[in-house]
Amino acid sequence: NPRNLVIHVTAAIGSVCCAELHGAHHRQVANTVDSCVRWVLLCFSLSWIAITFGVAQALVMSDQFVSLPLGEDNPLENDSPSAPPLYQPRPPPNAPIGMAGDDGEVKFEVTVSDPTKSGSGYQAFVSYKVTCQTNLRQYQSPNISVNRRFNHFVWLHAQLSEQYPCYFIPALPDKQGITSTFNKFSEEFVEARRMGLQQYLHRVALHPVLAQSKPLQVFFEGEENAMRLPEEKKSGFFSGLMKDLTPRTTVPQDPEFDAMKLSVKELEAQLSEVHKFMERLIRRRKDLGGSLAELGLTLITMGNHEQQAGDGEAASTSKSFHDLGSCCDHLSISFQKQSDDETRKSLMVIDEWLRIAQGAQEALRLRASALGHHLALSADLERKHKALTSGSQAGKNAVTESDVTEARRKVEEARQRAELLGTRIREEMARMQRQKATELRTMLCAFVSVQLKYGAQVQDSWERVLPSILEGVDPAALQVE
Repeated sequence: NPRNLVIHVTAAIGSVCCAELHGAHHRQVANTVDSCVRWVLLCFSLSWIAITFGVAQALVMSDQFVSLPLGEDNPLENDSPSAPPLYQPRPPPNAPIGMAGDDGEVKFEVTVSDPTKSGSGYQAFVSYKVTCQTNLRQYQSPNISVNRRFNHFVWLHAQLSEQYPCYFIPALPDKQGITSTFNKFSEEFVEARRMGLQQYLHRVALHPVLAQSKPLQVFFEGEENAMRLPEEKKSGFFSGLMKDLTPRTTVPQDPEFDAMKLSVKELEAQLSEVHKFMERLIRRRKDLGGSLAELGLTLITMGNHEQQAGDGEAASTSKSFHDLGSCCDHLSISFQKQSDDETRKSLMVIDEWLRIAQGAQEALRLRASALGHHLALSADLERKHKALTSGSQAGKNAVTESDVTEARRKVEEARQRAELLGTRIREEMARMQRQKATELRTMLCAFVSVQLKYGAQVQDSWERVLPSILEGVDPAALQVE
């Protein structure tokens, strides 16, 4: 309802304005009020556009689910009498849809490397070298190397989400931060995003259906102008606001899928907690490494000062300071490497599973939307059937038998589509549970292995420097056990 949408948007803008006006001086108040007035005027202007769009959408609503593909590239090519109906995915989710090598095993290895900054100012962007090795015969070459920007990954994600609904497609890593001081071209962020993009492609390449999809092939072999998103599909602040304020279809409770939704939500919450504390641990380890580097430099400087004293005792003391300073410097490098390993082998794995959970939630939302559409069509069918039986009108025109037949056809197609998406989600959920059990336990083993590896290095470093400090000194006098 456009009127309700305007009310929701206006209320949201009012809430933001109240937050902005709290504690502001008169100039800030004037600026805020001016901005709010502009937003409200924009909302009323958009309401007329929404009304026009709503009329057009009502005219084409009847066919929006009939023509939507559920995984097939050319659903109209098979016209044989035995061909499945249009709403059934071809082939089934568990069956391969491409030609592999002679041994029948699909090989698909992808890497994202060499982030390179191009341009300057607002025109600056980062491109990545994406390489692929595959034995799928649909590709022109088994070895592919292309340069891709983040927007190309956005295009791939949009195409996969649209053409293969209710598969658990992980969300993309963040394009940029949320703080005003954030630098999206910093080495740390670019490297984290590179790893996230590689994880995304790796996850798609592991999927038995998505790995052989047409959008993925276009991503690797197509031209850049073939991967441009329409303006209405580009993400932005206003589009996100409109999506959040769009009224949701109310569907009846479904214990099976409600349990799935709760399970995924709890998984995301628990992973977020683990991610938060592991990120804090890695950050503090980096800080410790930096402090050790500064301590090492200070100890070496102290050793140089002792060496200038010139007496015999000063020489041995100077050597002790130098050795300990070098040990601290070595340990600072070790802590940095440990932080990098923990990030790569543990933190990024949790980060990837958070994005997988987001993809699962989106799939469940789509299935609920399909079910809601089926219920809405069922209610419309019932209304038209009653109008036909009683001889009354349902709207401006009288209801005919053909109207009821067409409505019944749409209801059946919507029902079968909702059931199909439900079956797909069940298979994806079972697949996700198997992967989660293996990958998260592997991540824990990697985390413990990193602690053992670098813990042994730390102990060895301290043990090697201790004799230099104790040289010529009675340990008992130093109370060293």
